[in-house]
Amino acid sequence: MDDTLQIQMLGGFAIRLGEREAAIGGRSKKLCLLLARLILERNRPVPFEELAGMLWQETCPDPQNSLKALLHRARTGLNHLHEGAGRTLLLTREGRCQWNPQVPAVLDVERFQSLCRQAGQASEEQLSQGLAALALYRGGFLPGLDGFPWAASVAEDLQLAYLQTALAVLPQLEEQGRWTQSAELAGQALELFPNREELCQRRMAALLHLDRREEAAQVYEAFQERLLAHLGVMPSDPLRTLYHEVRRDLDPRSVSPDTLLERLREPPRPGALLCEYDFFRIICHSMVRMAGRSGEPLHIALLSVASEREAALPRHSLDRCMDNLQGIILSHLRQGDAAARCSASQFVLLLPQATYENGRQICERIIRAFGRQFPHSPAVLRASVQSLMV
Repeated sequence: MDDTLQIQMLGGFAIRLGEREAAIGGRSKKLCLLLARLILERNRPVPFEELAGMLWQETCPDPQNSLKALLHRARTGLNHLHEGAGRTLLLTREGRCQWNPQVPAVLDVERFQSLCRQAGQASEEQLSQGLAALALYRGGFLPGLDGFPWAASVAEDLQLAYLQTALAVLPQLEEQGRWTQSAELAGQALELFPNREELCQRRMAALLHLDRREEAAQVYEAFQERLLAHLGVMPSDPLRTLYHEVRRDLDPRSVSPDTLLERLREPPRPGALLCEYDFFRIICHSMVRMAGRSGEPLHIALLSVASEREAALPRHSLDRCMDNLQGIILSHLRQGDAAARCSASQFVLLLPQATYENGRQICERIIRAFGRQFPHSPAVLRASVQSLMV
């Protein structure tokens, strides 16, 4: 029987010897953390004080005895591999503990790191190694232990290695026209790095080559929503341009003039037009052209939500304030006006035919109405008005 241990730390934690597995998977987080640390640093004896500091972070009244009890449990679980395995694998001497480096072991973490290091060059062999590394990742380092600084640090390093490898592999797949693999890999990486624009762009491009336009559009729309919610910014102009290319010809069937008119007709509704920021920009461009011919004034207003102390509001408070402010805006603007969220904490308003003073008055009415309707809101509203005319 092969006496090489197979040790998994990516996507879960398991120690196997042939058909047998150590009884540690369902045990405490601290037990898994202790074994993982000793295995990854098996070439040096680790002082008890260092291990106790990692495990209890100065919250344990008697860390030395607690560590000894944890080591006993670890040895008991390892004995499921074979009789006496616990004593063979976990060595203790002079206040230090070490995983026996003489016992042969294959670690998925070390295999992953080795493959990542070999995947940087654009060749078929490196591409194969990069794909093998990414397939090995399987969901991150020791899931559930990211509350411990040591595990979180290792997980962050491995996740960065995954990202760098994915970004090296994706262009190679694209050059070879392997669009299905490219779309799948970019999607998997985007789940781990949901705000990474390059991954969104590469997944959309791959789906576009596969003629999966609707799916590509959904990728962008979900990405834009995340970016606005988490970072308060819009996607870049190149990514929005790709989105408009994706949206083009989604429904290539011709339509009659009556059908077209029916699709364009807006249902009757009071108040201003609320739209997404990209469409707001198009409306502004059109209105500027019209105002340039007529000579009528055209202004925009920016309403910003902040706290009294200029600090950022908590996420849930900001979202509630923005929803409340949206209702106030729609009820106080005219039908010819338009509004859009342009960041996580701001609305932009388009005010056709309004002078600068009119715009200031409109913003003041909105601010007063918000204060009356939500007197206990933690938000402070600020407004600025600018002319769109050159």
